[in-house]
Amino acid sequence: MQSEAGLFEQSVAASEPVGEASGARAPEPTFELNGYVRSDMFAGRAAQSKTWEMKAAYAELALRLRTRKEPYGDAFAETRLKYGLQGDSTQVEVDLREAYVNAHAGPLDLRLGHQIIVWGRADAFNPTNNLTPLDLRVRSPLEDDRRMANVGLRAFLNVAPLRLEGVWLPLYRATQVPTVASPSYVDFNYTNYPAPNLENGTGAARLHLELADFEASLSYVYGYAPLPGLALNGVTEGREIAGEVIVEERPIRIERRAYNHHVAGFDFSTALGDVMALRGEAALRVPVDYEDRVHAPNPDIQYVLGIDRSFGSLNLIAQYMGRVVFDWRRAESPEFTEDPAALGTGVPASAIEDALPLIESELRFRNQMLFSQLEKVQHLATVRLEWLALHDTLSLSALGFVNFSTKEWLVFPKVGYQLSDNLSTSVGAEIFAGPDGTLFGLIDKQLSAGYAELRYGF
Repeated sequence: MQSEAGLFEQSVAASEPVGEASGARAPEPTFELNGYVRSDMFAGRAAQSKTWEMKAAYAELALRLRTRKEPYGDAFAETRLKYGLQGDSTQVEVDLREAYVNAHAGPLDLRLGHQIIVWGRADAFNPTNNLTPLDLRVRSPLEDDRRMANVGLRAFLNVAPLRLEGVWLPLYRATQVPTVASPSYVDFNYTNYPAPNLENGTGAARLHLELADFEASLSYVYGYAPLPGLALNGVTEGREIAGEVIVEERPIRIERRAYNHHVAGFDFSTALGDVMALRGEAALRVPVDYEDRVHAPNPDIQYVLGIDRSFGSLNLIAQYMGRVVFDWRRAESPEFTEDPAALGTGVPASAIEDALPLIESELRFRNQMLFSQLEKVQHLATVRLEWLALHDTLSLSALGFVNFSTKEWLVFPKVGYQLSDNLSTSVGAEIFAGPDGTLFGLIDKQLSAGYAELRYGF
């Protein structure tokens, strides 16, 4: 059956069950060191004009260290070093992608450290996957590269055909989103995340049923959601000039504020003979005190039902997705003005106070858009195709997504070619589109781009 990371995605080490039996094999060295060197370039439309610009151009070195699997345990670590253009700046980034230790004691397996935890069996969009933050600013031909690790403890109790999984994440790590255009009088450079203490940790449990032709699991998560909402941080106090209170430029402060929630989930996958594979996933999300929190979404239920089918060298995944939002009311975006006479440098503080109701209305609208709750009931679909040719050295693939309710869509076409055992190249594009007032309509120019990559693995 397909792994939980997706049929055509490069699997990450953290998605492998701890203590998975590997069968008889030849003696292994004490450790294995491998990795890759790659160079990527992304180009797309400029956000404020019709010209084209470089979105990213970088070189990256990745090193992976894996120790030999012993009866008592093993370890894994991956570090990435990147240099080049990322957005508007050229910089060096050092990323400890994962670093953890596994311990095995009979039916109990433990994993402690910096790790990526992937839940769910659907492809690309997983309602039950509420532990792993994403960095949506990352530009890479691999979808897995957007996943971010977090420090935590993961435990498995194996009593075949059942497997009980527990997760504890003591530290909060937020999903990163690209910067979008905002009014000049608003400052978005603030965050409000939970402090690193025991009561703010995230706990989760998952019960797996693993049979030869059927797999399923029930899951529960309580803690802070990886994707924060937007909330008012405050208003800059004015200062008196010539007898009148005047405020400075960018007087309104907006912060990314985390919220806690309960999530109950279910997923399954099974094979329908040799014809196709069937997979499904659903999750009920209930944020705590959502009625009084502008930065929290409404409760909702999301569900996915999909099929996998192969037609010779052509592989297909097709999925229907749905979402129902409870206690839903449409949030309207108010009309703001860039006129300094209304808001901005040198205006009376009373004008800022009068604008606060408009700011709250705008925050409700932005959060409804951010959490994909623009409609009470939504119908969505995804299709992923991959065709292998030339003795599997040539790969033509595409991921398509459409939200029929909001008219948003994306398509990720990609052509890959294996030049040798170690050297490969790929070209493709990531295209987002949507009407004004939707998330994809807001980020399309920031994220849409074509790319080319050359990679050497060792």
